[in-house]
Amino acid sequence: MSRGRRPPRDLNPRITRRRSTSDRIRRSPRGAPQPPRRLELRKFARPAIRVAILAGELAVVAALVASPALAARQVSIAGNKHLSREQVLSRTGLAGRPSMLTLTTDDAVADLLSNPYVRTVSVRTTLPDRVEVELVEWEPLAVVSRAGGFYVLNAEGTVLGAVASAAAGGPGQPRVAVTWDSKTPLRPGQPALPGRLVVDLDAMRSAFPAAYGLTLSGFSLDLNQKLTANTAAGPRILFGQMATDEQIDSLDAKLASLKSLRARVDLASSKLDYIDLENPAAVTTRGLPSPSPSASPSKKP
Repeated sequence: MSRGRRPPRDLNPRITRRRSTSDRIRRSPRGAPQPPRRLELRKFARPAIRVAILAGELAVVAALVASPALAARQVSIAGNKHLSREQVLSRTGLAGRPSMLTLTTDDAVADLLSNPYVRTVSVRTTLPDRVEVELVEWEPLAVVSRAGGFYVLNAEGTVLGAVASAAAGGPGQPRVAVTWDSKTPLRPGQPALPGRLVVDLDAMRSAFPAAYGLTLSGFSLDLNQKLTANTAAGPRILFGQMATDEQIDSLDAKLASLKSLRARVDLASSKLDYIDLENPAAVTTRGLPSPSPSASPSKKP
C-alpha cells in the first residue's frame, strides 16, 4: 500500500466487522431466552394485578349498594284510589328502601300492571334517593252476583276483584248491578263479560227513566247469558242472549221497538209482567196474573 492512500472502505460493516467479546455480551440477539425467574414473575404478575383491580371494583360497588345515601327514601305515589300505599310499595319492591342502583323500573311497572285495578303506570327515579310512581286505575263499573260471591268489573268486562256486597250506585261504587245464574266463581283479572255489553248496560240504566218511563233496578243473566232488565214497579224487559257482538248489536233495534211500544202504552202502569224484545220485529208481552179471589167465609148454620 502506498503512503498517503486511504484503505478501501468497508461496504458491509455488519458482516465484515468483527465485534469484541464485550459487545457480544452486551448485545444479546433478539429472542434470546430470559432467565427463568424473570419469566415466572411476568407470568404471574399481570393476572394477580387484574384480580386485585377486580376485587377493588367489587368492593366499591358493594359499598355503594349498601350506602344509605343511595337508598330509595323519598317515594311519592299519585293516582292510587283502590290500591293502598302499602300495596304499591310492596308490588314495586320499594317497601324495604332498596338501593337505587338495584331498582329496575321495568320490573316495578310490570309488577304493578299485574294488578287488575292498574290501567297504566309510570315509575321514574332521580338520584340520589327519589322515586315517583304515578298510577291510572280502572273504576269499577258493574258488580256481578255469581256463585255466592260479588265481583266488580271494569269497562272492559274484566274482573277487578271480589267485594263484600252487591251495593251499586253510591259514590265510588259500581253503577250497574248484574245477577248471573252460574255456579262457577270468578277470579281477578278474568274477562267475565264483553266490555261493549257492560258499557251498554250502564247507558241503559241512565237513559231508561227519560226514554221509557221506567227505572231499572238491575239486570240478570241466565246460564245461556240471556239478558233481562228488571224495573222498579214495572215489567221485566227480555232482550235474549247477549254473548256475541252481533247479539249485542241487536240492542239498538230492540230498544227502538221498546220506544215504539212506549208511545202507545204507559209502561210504568201497564200491569205487564214482561215485554219480550228477543224478536224486535214481533214484540210480545204478558200481563200480570190476576190475583186469585179470597175464599168467602162459610156461614155457620
